[in-house]
Amino acid sequence: MLRKSPTQVHKVVYPHSPHEIDELELRIGDYIYLNSDAVDNSSDGWAEGISWLTGAQGHLPVNYTERTAESDAWTLHRVVQLSKSITPSLTSNEECDLVDGRSLSTETEDHLRHRDLNQVGIHASELIEGSSFNEDSEQSVEKYLRKTLKPCLDIPTITNNHSSNQQQATPLIEITPNSMSTPNASGDIKVEPIPAAPPKADDTLSQHSAENSMSLSSKNRRVYIMRHGERVDFTFGTWIPYCFDEFNNYMRKDLNMPKTLPKRSNIPDGWLNDSPLTNIGLYQASLIGEALYDARVQIDHVYCSPAYRCVQTCTSALEGLKLTGKHKIKLEPGLFEWMAWYPDGVPDWLTKEELQAAKYNIDTEYQPFVAINNLNESIKETTEGFYTRNYDVLRKIIDSTVGNVLIVAHATTLDTCTRQLIGEAPRNTNELRQVIHKIPYCSLANVEEIDGQWKLVEPDTLPVTHSKNPRFEWNALTAT
Repeated sequence: MLRKSPTQVHKVVYPHSPHEIDELELRIGDYIYLNSDAVDNSSDGWAEGISWLTGAQGHLPVNYTERTAESDAWTLHRVVQLSKSITPSLTSNEECDLVDGRSLSTETEDHLRHRDLNQVGIHASELIEGSSFNEDSEQSVEKYLRKTLKPCLDIPTITNNHSSNQQQATPLIEITPNSMSTPNASGDIKVEPIPAAPPKADDTLSQHSAENSMSLSSKNRRVYIMRHGERVDFTFGTWIPYCFDEFNNYMRKDLNMPKTLPKRSNIPDGWLNDSPLTNIGLYQASLIGEALYDARVQIDHVYCSPAYRCVQTCTSALEGLKLTGKHKIKLEPGLFEWMAWYPDGVPDWLTKEELQAAKYNIDTEYQPFVAINNLNESIKETTEGFYTRNYDVLRKIIDSTVGNVLIVAHATTLDTCTRQLIGEAPRNTNELRQVIHKIPYCSLANVEEIDGQWKLVEPDTLPVTHSKNPRFEWNALTAT
């Protein structure tokens, strides 16, 4: 059994949705108990683990986690924050613990790290199995809460339910002997309501509540850099042989595929490295545009990578912004991805004329800062050269325009365009690969010019998240 073997405690750093029955869901903020031998002997980077949050067991990619303290200890399973960022409307444990996937407890993200076994005498496996809470451990929790909550709120008294000074404690925290064994049961930790106060400017809930999530556009100049939406080839894999007949006519094979595709000179091979968006991808982009509109963001100039998926994303975002027809899209090859990924040269993009014929509002008079021929000469581009190319293009865009700029390009663009702009050095190859895994479809980065210095700031929109929906095979219902 996993619990009888030497164990490691890992913190979840990337979310993971199960694709198989035996896989374990990973949630940001959760901790996983892993078999040390299984981790060391794994040949594919997967191992079996137990979720601290749910108690569920399954296989998971170990590189989606990072190791924390040793597991021969106990953890406090639930802490309710007593700061003023908790509004009176949030009363349940579930509502108070997580907002937007982040813990609202008073400690840092490592507040769940394990305490020494000698202090409390409870093994992690016993906690998982729901062992009862003894008197010694209750005293340890009292000390723990005193130390933990003091920076957040001055607590005169923390006492158990046998204290004679309960009525004098303000606020009152009542800890029952079984509070750790049944974290979801009512009455584990009782907290008197804190008088409501106006939310602070940096309160998490005030920033992301329904009433305050959309702020007015900043008076300072801003550049909005957006990744394209969900693409067909990454969603469906090898799709071209199944979606084109012998006469090269496109046929949709799934409702998430586009109904039609623009006419282009190289069919169907032109779509091989120039994938369209899925319908979900178009909707993702529209949602971001609508959020920018609700935030009263003003866009004065629009630049886009020539990749068709980026042109589609840009168009849908402008529709959400209610700017359809008001801004011509300037196609800039210098915003394209790292050329080391394209040893055969730039993809066979749709021409400006083909895009116009497909009703895209393209600026046919725009002269790009980096020509396609120059990109083809950069096939052996280094990582630093890639960063410098994207940054130079952004710098030229900023210097040649006035007002806010919207740029729609690729996952790398959010970092390669902004990294040197804010005064940081280009990343190396491994660092770049780690960063792009954290930039999902339609991510938005904002840089703002503040007192002559460009800085990354919080985006004007909420993020957009959706789960993967597997393909439904109707004939599975006919199986006996």
